Amino acid sequence: MRRISLSIGLRFLLGALFALLAIAVGRWPTPERTVSAPGGERVPALSLVVAARDIEYCGPATPCGPGHRTDTIFFVRAVGSEVWALAVPRDTRVELPDYRGKINAVYGFLGPEGLARAVEQAVGLRVDHHLIFTMDLVAEVVDAVGGIDVYLPAPMDYDDNAANLHIHFPKGWVHLNGEDAVKYMRFRGWIGSDLSRLDRIKEVLLKVAKKAAAPEHWPRLPGLLRTIWDRLETDLPLDQALVFLPYLKGLKLHAATLPVVEEGPYLVVLPEERARFLKAFFGLGPGEAVPLPEGIRAVIYDGSGAGLGARFAEGFARLGLPRPEVRLVRPKEVSEVRVDRALLAGRFYAEAAGLPLVTRFSLFSEADVVIVLGRDLLE
Repeated sequence: MRRISLSIGLRFLLGALFALLAIAVGRWPTPERTVSAPGGERVPALSLVVAARDIEYCGPATPCGPGHRTDTIFFVRAVGSEVWALAVPRDTRVELPDYRGKINAVYGFLGPEGLARAVEQAVGLRVDHHLIFTMDLVAEVVDAVGGIDVYLPAPMDYDDNAANLHIHFPKGWVHLNGEDAVKYMRFRGWIGSDLSRLDRIKEVLLKVAKKAAAPEHWPRLPGLLRTIWDRLETDLPLDQALVFLPYLKGLKLHAATLPVVEEGPYLVVLPEERARFLKAFFGLGPGEAVPLPEGIRAVIYDGSGAGLGARFAEGFARLGLPRPEVRLVRPKEVSEVRVDRALLAGRFYAEAAGLPLVTRFSLFSEADVVIVLGRDLLE
């Protein structure tokens, strides 16, 4: 009986969502582009560059609005309920006919269309649309989902009086409202600097998306999107974004950083390494079977509080994957598969468990793949 009631409640919420969606756009939206899902169903698909403009200062501690650089740049690919967010480091070198230099300065010279061309060159994949926002909008979105919780392995302490930026968070679990989440994303004081900052931005995106996908937020999403859309710089029509709302119920979000190497003051993309990465992360490339790399070691951090680690380890072993070591840890809120270099192996585990795949700059010396089991698996 309880399961039947839940099903009725979900149908009611989905019905309300579709009704609000139709009211928001004035008609039933149709996808701009569709592709075939594994089951044969046609689902909406698009790719876009998503970037945040930095803050420009007219004087010490005097912000004068959004700047001309985009220090946060993502290539986003959405296919039905599955979304891949690929961070492009701001110092990545691009060479366009009318600009050569770091990718974060392209927007100031060539606008959003030029930035889209630069991202296409860096990533090697087509960009359909652009979406440019400011950090104050990020704060509002985080507040709209009630904030997020993050775990800090060490205190965050940083003061920039010229920018009026003061970051002071203790070690351990911290609840961040919108303003604090922006500070968390801007912090560069730990090892890895910009690359570790991209990890924190990906973490915020994952947690906001996870909370936005919860049924209690569905009725508010069309109105929230309309409010946000009026303040974005984008060529993506609102109705094309709303097409994806019904797919939030089964949302699978993966986040990674484009592999680059240092070359003087720049970061450079190596075509061969990029090709291997794209195949591992997006599943792009020739359709032959891809073997699991040898010598892979995996660890499960079981923070579910329900002893799921042993069951997951057994399940991986039955599928022919190396059996992970299980470690019981303090409760975790969100489940994910973390890797640094072993991206292909991480994808095997992520797909087997149906969990998000996230690359992180920090090295996991104890394992190639870290599977985090959180309390969200119990919902």
